[in-house]
Amino acid sequence: MRRLRVLFVEASSGGVVGGSLTGLYHLIRGLDRERFVASMALYEPKSIDEDLRALGVKLYRIQRRRVPKQHALLELEGYRRAKQVGAVARALRWGRQGLRFSVEELPAALALARVVRRERPDVIHLGNGVRANFDGVIAGRLTRTPVICHVKGFEKYTARERRAAAKLDAVVCMTQAILSYCRENGVVGRRNRVVYDAVDEAGFRPRRDAREVRAELGLEPATPCLGIVGNIQEWKGQAVVVEAMARVHAALPAARCLIVGGAHRAGAEYERALRRRVAELELQDVVRFTGFRTDVADVINALDVVVHASVRPEPFGRVILEGMLLRKPVVAAAAGGVPELITDGESGYLTPPGDAGLLAERLLPLLRDAELRGMMGARAQQEARERFSLQAHVAGMTGLYCDVTGSN
Repeated sequence: MRRLRVLFVEASSGGVVGGSLTGLYHLIRGLDRERFVASMALYEPKSIDEDLRALGVKLYRIQRRRVPKQHALLELEGYRRAKQVGAVARALRWGRQGLRFSVEELPAALALARVVRRERPDVIHLGNGVRANFDGVIAGRLTRTPVICHVKGFEKYTARERRAAAKLDAVVCMTQAILSYCRENGVVGRRNRVVYDAVDEAGFRPRRDAREVRAELGLEPATPCLGIVGNIQEWKGQAVVVEAMARVHAALPAARCLIVGGAHRAGAEYERALRRRVAELELQDVVRFTGFRTDVADVINALDVVVHASVRPEPFGRVILEGMLLRKPVVAAAAGGVPELITDGESGYLTPPGDAGLLAERLLPLLRDAELRGMMGARAQQEARERFSLQAHVAGMTGLYCDVTGSN
């Protein structure tokens, strides 16, 4: 039987390995090597390159120039005023879109088309959504290769994205919430599917005993502790957790909170404000900043409760699944795709985004009752394994590849 060839395209920049590339890496790890051959086009060197090569993935590098978002005209008051006029704003938007197409997208599309002709894939899998992968859509049209586009966020769409999506063989969304959003905005392909992302349990396991990690973090074995894990940036809602922790501490003085993660480059001032607020509330010994950690599974395993507090809709919420897999009850902000991950009151709790009071109310019973944590954590792990396993994700994606290409 001839193996199906899949070319993955991952167009992210900024020197980081984000959720899109991580998800594609785990998908490739789960592919049946007797049925599929994977190659990947990247737009910059990534720290995960060697891991991909170790899986037998042939890597291609696409050079893509970037039109700078910041320019000298932004400093001129007259320019800023002109941008407020509707006709001028539209003209500037069309002009920038044309510049982006000629400088960024068309040259990258031609380079990617050369890779497609060399690699001769049966299907192209675009990993970054319609807007960021517009050149991938063009390359697919130029080479008459079936294209699947993976949408993992709530993006702003224009007529351009709607026209591009209509040419796609499939739009695959990581949650039902994203699929609904795409449909509401007219971003619809020939096929439209939900395939939930997954956390590879085999690759997300604690390496150290929880007591050892707690000791390192300055926590006694019996100290009730919650934590929020992720880059420190305003929309992630660490400030909501700090306010909730003031209420928790008043009712349960022994409780502690960890803010786990480094400051995003756009979140440096936000982190400083967080630390000032912790000091104002006299919670310096209660709320602790761990900084960036590479041992996320170890840290989550040392917590009693995982908190997700994003103040705007989260497309998915990978850290929620990570907590669930490690048998932790998760209290999460109910917006975006998050309500699809948790059964409220059974595998965790859902709270309104930004509501520190209700967040504290949900946290207190869990911090006080180890038996309740154990029951809810066991249910959380069961749900994560049944609904969000890597095997289920791979089956969904490979079924789509076969559908698009007409293969068995």
